[in-house]
Amino acid sequence: MNNYIRLTYASTTTSKPATIRQDLVAILNEAQMHNSNHDIYGVLFYGNNYFFQCIEGKKLEIDSLYEKLLKDTRHKEIVLLSYEPINKLRFMGWNMKYVLQEPAILEFFESNHWEKFNPYALDEDLIDPFLNILSSHNESTPGEREEVMAPEAVRGNVLNYRYAVFVIIIALLMLVGIYLFSSFGGAASIQGMTVQ
Repeated sequence: MNNYIRLTYASTTTSKPATIRQDLVAILNEAQMHNSNHDIYGVLFYGNNYFFQCIEGKKLEIDSLYEKLLKDTRHKEIVLLSYEPINKLRFMGWNMKYVLQEPAILEFFESNHWEKFNPYALDEDLIDPFLNILSSHNESTPGEREEVMAPEAVRGNVLNYRYAVFVIIIALLMLVGIYLFSSFGGAASIQGMTVQ
């Protein structure tokens, strides 16, 4: 395969947690349409507010697409991780494959001493093994099974729910206390009046 390139990059989303799912769907739809018209193949992975993307195809098409990606306002801090000639397309058949945060992917990052997915930490020795994992997983749909919010946001929501339950319990206890006080306290003062 002459003049074929594989390019990988990392970036950070500019989307808010409330809109990331619909932004992912839009990104994938645009990528699949554009790539199918230009014989470009690849994979997209999203997690912890980061994107990792690999694109493969003819050099001119890859260079042109990367220039376009650099101008996309849906992400920032774009870092080119690898750019190399290839003999074989690894993602042939996927104009843009999307992969969820599967256990094997999380284990890969943990085994390399990262607490969570961080594509900026991928060096030239780790990109190929990471691509092997991504290529071996089935294609997914954003929102299919994953939680696209950052773990901090998920923890925040859990804390908000716990706080709300705590407030409701306290309010109920106060209402019961007021009811008991008014029932028994009122009865005691009526008894006190009749005794005098």
